Amino acid sequence: MLAFARAFVGAGGVQIPGRPDAGDEARALGERLIRALRAGAMRHPDDRDLQREVDRARREARWALAGADDKVVGFFIVLPPGVEDESATAEALSHASQGLGPGVFAKGDIVVLQPELDGTRFQPVLEDEIEC
Repeated sequence: MLAFARAFVGAGGVQIPGRPDAGDEARALGERLIRALRAGAMRHPDDRDLQREVDRARREARWALAGADDKVVGFFIVLPPGVEDESATAEALSHASQGLGPGVFAKGDIVVLQPELDGTRFQPVLEDEIEC
C-alpha cells in the first residue's frame, strides 16, 4: 500500500476535489498520506481528503494483489448504502457492463471515483462466477 502511495504521490496524482489548481495543498496532502501510511494510521474521520487518499491506496493495493491471481477476471463495485439512490454516477457505474456483467470492471481497468462515492469497495470476481 505504501509503495502504491509513494508512486501515486510522486506522479502528482493527489488532488483536492473541486480544486484542480491546489498544487501546494495537494503536495501537502500527499506528504500527510505517506506519513499516515508509514505510521499505520488508517482512520482519519476529521480529514476527509486524507481518508479518501488512504482508502484509494488501500483499494489500489488490494486490486493489484487480487489481480495477480489468474482466476480473478474483474472486480464488482460495492457501493455504500443509499449512494446509488442519490448519485447518477453511482447508478451508472453499478449498471455499466464491459462484458463481465453489470457493475463488474475488468482487472486491467482504472476506475477513478468521485468524492461522492467515498466508501465504495470492489470485490474480486472469479472466472467461474461470470455468467455467459
